[in-house]
Amino acid sequence: MKKMIAVAFALLGIFAAGCARTGDMESSAFAPGEDRRLVIYTSHKQEVYQPLIREFEQRTGIWVELKTGGSTELLEIIAQGDTDCDLMLGGGADSLSAYSFCFSPYHSIYEEDIAPEYRSSDGSYSPFSALPVVLIYNTKLVRMNPPTGFASLLDPAWRGKIAFADPAVSGSSYTGLCTLLQAMPGDRNENLRCFAANLGGRILPSSGDVVGAVAEGSCYIGLTLEETALKGMDAGYDIAIVYPEEGTSALADGAAVVAGCAHEGNARLFIDFMLSPEVQQLLPEEFYRHSVYGGDDGLKNIELIDYELDWASSQQSTLLETWGELFEGAQG
Repeated sequence: MKKMIAVAFALLGIFAAGCARTGDMESSAFAPGEDRRLVIYTSHKQEVYQPLIREFEQRTGIWVELKTGGSTELLEIIAQGDTDCDLMLGGGADSLSAYSFCFSPYHSIYEEDIAPEYRSSDGSYSPFSALPVVLIYNTKLVRMNPPTGFASLLDPAWRGKIAFADPAVSGSSYTGLCTLLQAMPGDRNENLRCFAANLGGRILPSSGDVVGAVAEGSCYIGLTLEETALKGMDAGYDIAIVYPEEGTSALADGAAVVAGCAHEGNARLFIDFMLSPEVQQLLPEEFYRHSVYGGDDGLKNIELIDYELDWASSQQSTLLETWGELFEGAQG
């Protein structure tokens, strides 16, 4: 994988002119000046952010400082205002939109290449990749009647056997929850209550824990992103993917420039870098993700709902508050 990434990134000459990097900044005792710095908060896993950031540093000579965590958790830190963050990297479009007041609008030089369904109307965030929400199940423990869709998450037969991450911490988990509520017929509040009760008082601290919980058998089924599930399958875990029969979402995650940040120009450079054709081409080839350029054959065979982004972003605080009360009540 690293060799393929190196070959692909070798094509990226657009950022190289006048940006030669002297020595290894990661090990250098001499940090660059303020004009060559960038502070990124990211909810991505290391295997995603590390090759991208390293290549960006080498191409531009910009020193990147990093803070990692759950997307909702990091967005709350940014919203409090006392932060050195320049760029939020990660989080679904719904979560980023909910915190749009924290960001400085920016339209990338590659804006016209982005498929219309992924663009931010106000430029408060820039999309990075499209990520379908899926179900997974343990193929050794579930040999008959596997889950077929979101209705399975409300079925009492699976009570206490569902792997789901805390949506108050994980943006992808929040997107999964909103996708369930939008895809399922009936009253959304009632479906929310049923799902919270069906977890049986169990919730995982991170979205990255879902695949492991299902693979090891402590849970039988789980709600996660296609990317995470595919990585687990390629790693040899005994799991299978289910694309919900009700339809699912393929929401974009993205990046956003923090308003009033110290290194706004460098943050914008990073957004242009991640939206460049070469990086977008790598997404399905190396990162189990779909490009936001559109025309992805991998999405054509998936039944997709018309995800209500405005509802998901405007209702986030209310929905999470209600969720917390319901889940706490289900534990009692």
